[in-house]
Amino acid sequence: MITRRDLLITGAGVGAAVPQNAAAQGDPFLFNSMLTELKEIRRAVSLEGTDAINRIRAEQRTNVKNSGRFPEFIDVGYGVFNSVVDWLIAVRQPARVDRVGERYSVQFLLTTIVLRPDFDDDYVGRGYDK
Repeated sequence: MITRRDLLITGAGVGAAVPQNAAAQGDPFLFNSMLTELKEIRRAVSLEGTDAINRIRAEQRTNVKNSGRFPEFIDVGYGVFNSVVDWLIAVRQPARVDRVGERYSVQFLLTTIVLRPDFDDDYVGRGYDK
């Protein structure tokens, strides 16, 4: 039996989604475009996450190496904040948006991600504690 993971990784079963007339004609462009879209969806919701998630993890890693623990807070721009919330929803983790003082925040692992709308959209700051 083929598992769901094998199905997504190999792209098997994509032909089932192709309309019958296109499958009968063997339209390689349609098949390749559908395969590309499925790979893009898989990449977008993967556990590795987006560039924003990777940059936050890198900042957490730096803080763990320097101080031996995760930072309490990391300030981020609007685009990064939305990427974190979208990623949490995609991997079915709780995405509870709270307020820290006058700012919005969301919990990511052991760090609170704080929205700083006055910074650039792709800004990821240094981790810090209270």
